[in-house]
Amino acid sequence: MSNLSDSLVKTFLVVVVLSLINGCSSEKQRYPVQGQITFKGQPVTEGSIQFHPLLPTEGFLEGAMIEAGRYKIPAQKGLLPGKYQVLVSAPDYKGKKPDPTVAPGAVFQSKELFPEIYNTKSTLVVEVTSQGPNNFDFHLK
Repeated sequence: MSNLSDSLVKTFLVVVVLSLINGCSSEKQRYPVQGQITFKGQPVTEGSIQFHPLLPTEGFLEGAMIEAGRYKIPAQKGLLPGKYQVLVSAPDYKGKKPDPTVAPGAVFQSKELFPEIYNTKSTLVVEVTSQGPNNFDFHLK
C-alpha cells in the first residue's frame, strides 16, 4: 500500500505545483480596442488600422479591418497597456477601373486615400490602459 500512497502523494504534489505555475503565468492581460474612423467628415468605408508598440519589447503589433467607419480588436487579440503608433490605410478607388487585361481575381492596385502622416509617416499615437475603455476615434483631414 505504501507504493500506492507514495504515487498518490507525488501525483497530488505535481498537480499542485503545475496549478501554481499556471496561476503565476507571465502572460500579460490584453485589452480590447475599438473606435470610429472618419476622413474629411465621412466614415471610412473600408481600410485597415495597425497599432505598433512604441517600445517593441512591451507590446504586440496588432490590427483590424475598418468597415463602415468602425474597427474592433477583441480582448483575445487585444493590446497590452502602453503607447502605440497608429497607422491607418485605405484604398482610393475613385476614378479607377480594373484593367480588363488582368486575370480575374488579381490584386487591384489603388492609390492610398490617406496622407502619409496617417500611415507611412504616422503621427498618430494612443495609450492603451488597463482601466480602459480604450476607445480611440480618429477624425482624419
